[in-house]
Amino acid sequence: ARVSSHIQAKGTGLEYQSKKMTQYAELNDFDLIKIIQDVASGALETRDGIEEIKAEVINGNVDVILIYNTSRCFRSMLHFARFYEFLNEHNVTLISISEGIRSDTKEGQMMYGLMISIASYEKEIIKERLMSGKITKAQKGIRAFGSNVLFGYQKNNKNEIVISPKESAIVKFIFKKYAELLKRDITKSKRMRMLLKSLKKKGYEFKSYQIYNMLKNEFYKGILKFNGIVTDSMSGSIISSRLFNIVNAI
Repeated sequence: ARVSSHIQAKGTGLEYQSKKMTQYAELNDFDLIKIIQDVASGALETRDGIEEIKAEVINGNVDVILIYNTSRCFRSMLHFARFYEFLNEHNVTLISISEGIRSDTKEGQMMYGLMISIASYEKEIIKERLMSGKITKAQKGIRAFGSNVLFGYQKNNKNEIVISPKESAIVKFIFKKYAELLKRDITKSKRMRMLLKSLKKKGYEFKSYQIYNMLKNEFYKGILKFNGIVTDSMSGSIISSRLFNIVNAI
């Protein structure tokens, strides 16, 4: 049973839902072991009540879950779909008593299947909106993709990606040192070992793949690429195009 606020909880919301589920359990000879109540927004996927239900399911304490209706369980069909799939994985039947839907009947499976389809559509719409936002920002030269800020940059108090004075100095050192090492008749692996050793002396430890990724990333010369879009980065360049081209000439 769930309501959105303590004001609703003091009314008939939780009491009414709990009463209906108790009556349903008695009519169908279910052994009702617990009534779990939530005073929280249905927009939240993780709530105390949901986590308690999952724990009971994982521990094998239940084989049927009663809900008053799907909207009392989750507002988002995407969240509901993941919860429904979780119950299916553990062979637990889900019954929505006010909607008359049972997951152990063909009719119920069809109805829940329709809800899952809506959830899939909802997921695609969210992805489309996110991608649209990223493309719009990329067109303006704003990097809005990738989970981490690239080494050499930082976020300011406006959440904008700007050059980090301290880290950018290391980026410049890496490019310049690598360009110098290219002039020497040594193997690629030895060149990298020498660069990593120099960085370690400065107090920085990198993996070779991190250096290679950095050396090939055009963002450092002020070019932003995303989904076919190529534009000048609003974050600024740390190295010149000439130095970048020297390092990537071979």
